[in-house]
Amino acid sequence: MFERVTRRSLLGAAVATTTGLAVGCRTEDAGGGGAEGGGEGDQLVYPQHIAYDGPQPDLAGDTETGVPDGYLSYPDPPVSTGRVPLDLSAPVELFVQGTATATAMDRNQWWQKVNADLGTEISLTAVDSTQYLQKFQTSVAGEALGDLTQIVVVPQLPKLLDKLFTDLTEHLSGDAVANYPNLANIPPAAWQVTTFDGKIWGVPQARVPAGRVMLTRGDVFEARGIELIPDLADGEAFLDLCREVHDPDNDLFAFGQLPNDWTVPEILESLGAPNGWSVDDAGNWTNAYETPEYERALEIVAGMFGEGLYHPNSFSDPASSHTWFDAGVTAMLSQDFANWQSKAQVLDTPVGALVMPQWDGGGTAAKHLGAPAYTAPVGLSKIDDADRIDELLTVLDYIASPFGSQEYLTVNFGIEGRQWDLKDGDIMLDPDRPDEAIRGLNYAGSAIWRDIYTPGRPELTEMIHQYCAEQIPAGIADPSRGKYSETAVTKAPTETRKLGDLQGEIIQGRKPLSDWAPAVQQWRDGVGSKIADEYAAQG
Repeated sequence: MFERVTRRSLLGAAVATTTGLAVGCRTEDAGGGGAEGGGEGDQLVYPQHIAYDGPQPDLAGDTETGVPDGYLSYPDPPVSTGRVPLDLSAPVELFVQGTATATAMDRNQWWQKVNADLGTEISLTAVDSTQYLQKFQTSVAGEALGDLTQIVVVPQLPKLLDKLFTDLTEHLSGDAVANYPNLANIPPAAWQVTTFDGKIWGVPQARVPAGRVMLTRGDVFEARGIELIPDLADGEAFLDLCREVHDPDNDLFAFGQLPNDWTVPEILESLGAPNGWSVDDAGNWTNAYETPEYERALEIVAGMFGEGLYHPNSFSDPASSHTWFDAGVTAMLSQDFANWQSKAQVLDTPVGALVMPQWDGGGTAAKHLGAPAYTAPVGLSKIDDADRIDELLTVLDYIASPFGSQEYLTVNFGIEGRQWDLKDGDIMLDPDRPDEAIRGLNYAGSAIWRDIYTPGRPELTEMIHQYCAEQIPAGIADPSRGKYSETAVTKAPTETRKLGDLQGEIIQGRKPLSDWAPAVQQWRDGVGSKIADEYAAQG
């Protein structure tokens, strides 16, 4: 009567933005120690990390390195955080990414339960992620934001923050965050996406910083005697594997997605290229575009495409990449880490992932890490009332209720016996559940993406957790993450798009590889050097 929960079945896909809010901040330790802010070098103390005193994970993570906790089951019965019901003085307006909730509040028992927990009504304006930037800019121009608003990067962001949002530093910095225990439980690195110029401007939705993974279909791999996470000695072994799972005569292709967007980054990782940018000891910034590894990656991927290892419609119909993988038309799919558990839950085959080798041999390539949080945090509109600031932070504290708690289930899955039930320690969704999901609520700091938990699939939880434990600690972060560049926001998108188009032409054999170096130089002269200077100025 019940089906296993998938992380996307209620929440929808969470599409990451390309630039974080944070500027020039880095965590010095896992306990909320000093960190150097952007701008004039203001000193910022991050929120102290205070772990949730609740159910212990079956597979322990590490907040300092970003390795998530793993859970083989959900506590039954779940425990309350003891933070509800609240008694707020006024309704709360939330403006976030998402889609409209299917059932109106007056007929929506899930929404009414959240309101009862908060002691007031929470109204929601949810805008599809593809339209959110435009809607956000319109709302900013009219100064018509919600009490709680998801902040995305726009031109003149520093001025916008000062004018329209509340500086939360004194409320959350250091041990002040202890007033909000669920916010204090957020991994320290996640706060990087909320800070600018030595100030905290929002609350993050923490993510596992495992970057991208190249997913593997178990049925295809097992039929050929290949492990779900194969041991690859070098780049040639990777190419041999691609050829082995490729069977176009039986409508099976190794890949089926835009090679320049997805395969090139995996090859760059294998070649030891920078993760976006690199900084030398003298403080000089270099983009991966400018390295010999990038040109070599294009050459390799062009060769793969020339061999026919991609679905013939990879460039003309990239939106079908997930459909092809789900249907067994393609054997591998490179995607953001969060897709791993989602795919494993919905497919009738095991799903693994490649660990990229160093291309010329010598061991595993260093993982290119992703953001430790969704890069559009939720901030408070400009207010001076300390009591109201406290109330709104308490709302975010509620949404951030941790795994194992009753409130976590309410925020993320709904009402027991109506949307879900617990069966032998597994969250099970009722297939006939009313569609009352409050879409977009999870962006406001929910803990839904923080931990590893796959209901009814403990072996998958163990495999994914082991992957994280082995790959994340030695991974490489993008040093530009947490920095703001006005040039990157205003001028670079057009120039970067030109490079992306050229990559596609080179990979398809329509333009020679020799076109790449002069195009990169043009990019550097036009915007790259200015971006590098703006990053360097932030220390």
